[in-house]
Amino acid sequence: MIKAHCFLHRPTLLHKMELKEVRSAPPSDYQELQFNRDQHTVVTIGHPVEHPRDYVVWSICSLFHGNPLCFGLVALIFSIKARDMKVIGDLQRARGYSKWARVFNGAALIISYLIILGFFIFVIAPL
Repeated sequence: MIKAHCFLHRPTLLHKMELKEVRSAPPSDYQELQFNRDQHTVVTIGHPVEHPRDYVVWSICSLFHGNPLCFGLVALIFSIKARDMKVIGDLQRARGYSKWARVFNGAALIISYLIILGFFIFVIAPL
């Protein structure tokens, strides 16, 4: 987070130089810009937080279209848990549940493709 005092006057060259130093700072460093103009107004500038994906739509498709070994149902459960954790604000657990939903969705997709490929090879090709 970077704290900067905000003011309604036009920024001068000195202010632009200080802002340039803050922009070039690594995101893990915390810096505070202090201006002598208005000490009552403080603007906090934070880095955007990337929310994890929950893969709910993919899980629903995996559930209804070729649900091998119930992987689509398991993926849907993990997707809903990831969405709940994202709403609560626990992004670390949401990323974990999202990862497992992606794994189960991928496994369901690969197994479904292998079943369809095996059907074409062993049933339709010999005809």
